[in-house]
Amino acid sequence: MLFHYGTPGTRLLGPRITRVVELLDIDLVVVDRPGYGPCTRRPGRRVVDVVDDVASVADHLGWGRFATCGGSGGGPHALACAAALSDRVERCACVVSPAPYGAEGLDWFDGMPPGNVEEFSLALQGEEACRPLIERLAADAVAAVRAGTIALGPQYQLTDADTAALQARLDDPGYVERTIAAHCEGIDGWIDDCMALTRPWGFDPAEIKLPVSVCSAIDDSLCPSGHGEWLAAHIPDAELRILPHGHILEEDDLQAVFRWLLPLDAP
Repeated sequence: MLFHYGTPGTRLLGPRITRVVELLDIDLVVVDRPGYGPCTRRPGRRVVDVVDDVASVADHLGWGRFATCGGSGGGPHALACAAALSDRVERCACVVSPAPYGAEGLDWFDGMPPGNVEEFSLALQGEEACRPLIERLAADAVAAVRAGTIALGPQYQLTDADTAALQARLDDPGYVERTIAAHCEGIDGWIDDCMALTRPWGFDPAEIKLPVSVCSAIDDSLCPSGHGEWLAAHIPDAELRILPHGHILEEDDLQAVFRWLLPLDAP
């Protein structure tokens, strides 16, 4: 399986996802998008541009066919692979993901917290407008985690489920280091993700011709349910699944998603 993390994110995995990967015996690869970690930035990249990197990695690994999964800002990138690599992708899971900006029949900002609205509104204006905010958010997130509090401020209006999930992760080994990698070592990637998500993705979700699980969470304030409903309605072979927690997936959520992605003869 090839996994696309959210925005911002890091290829470094926490213990919850690694436990599920080990339990299900999955060969899972996470690829940093340009601008994150050690990866060279690709200014002006579109969501669909991830496909070339994924194909190159799959070739290097000798993978003929594989599943792909993306969460939050990684969801559209997983869908891009499903659309453009249909000869190689078996199944795709798109989890708590935004729909295309400007999608017909969808008020894209409806239900989003002020923090998201500010972030994406500035991204629409371009890098010069959004960079100061992203740099401040990154510094604030790392400072908060080092001080023993959650990375997202009150402007994101987290639900109780997501607040509890982030608080629990503060005790995970390596959490500070992963926060630094996702935020301060990924500012360019974060900026380019936000701009890519609010511009044409470079493919039409209606082009996807393979099984897709579109997952929304029942207690998610960061990605309103209308986005998942729109995606499920516009991807021909998609099913809408409602996860019982919030935007931050718990181990049982991950198990449900990953088990759906596994081939039928898997454990």
